Amino acid sequence: MGNSKISRDPKKEESSPTVEEEGVVPAEPLPAQKPSQNEISRITMANAESGADQADRGMRKEYFNSSGAGKFLPPVLKLLELAVAIVCIGLIDDPAHHSRLRVFISSRTVALAYGTFVLFLVFSVVYLFGKVIRDNFPWKLSSLLNLTGFILYLATAACILNDWSETKNRNYWPPNTQRMDFLCGAGSVAVVGALFYLIDLIVTVRLGMKGEIE
Repeated sequence: MGNSKISRDPKKEESSPTVEEEGVVPAEPLPAQKPSQNEISRITMANAESGADQADRGMRKEYFNSSGAGKFLPPVLKLLELAVAIVCIGLIDDPAHHSRLRVFISSRTVALAYGTFVLFLVFSVVYLFGKVIRDNFPWKLSSLLNLTGFILYLATAACILNDWSETKNRNYWPPNTQRMDFLCGAGSVAVVGALFYLIDLIVTVRLGMKGEIE
């Protein structure tokens, strides 16, 4: 009797862990929760806004804190060219509108002068406005327009001074010599404008070739 009890006990001990091992079910790992569509779009928008802010700060830092002072020469020259266009229009207006009875300036010269001064007045305003809103002109396009401005200003100055010289060399002087002075002044200022456009052309090409401006 005693031996049978002793013999049964090890069997129970051997069978009990087996039952425990068979009854225990291993826990399966929970699947990872996928982010919703709204969370993905919110994260994407946040990254895009952060990238845009960093790019804008980088552009401002590059433009304003750059050691190259040459970037500021084209806007300064455009301001001077704008002033030249305004002065030329103001000087040529009186002789152009009082040449019906007594010719001070030919109609072809008037058309060329107004076309040149008004066209490049608008160009200077658009260029400066683009600088304010950080929308720059390509340097190749600016160089082409500067070359055109140099040629047209030089041609306009030559025509104006030629008409002034012909009027002065006549046998009579007009009663109002102030208009002659205005005509001579317009031609002289147009020569200065041609020089500004030539300098602007050289500066823009050099900065564009170096990659300092777009």
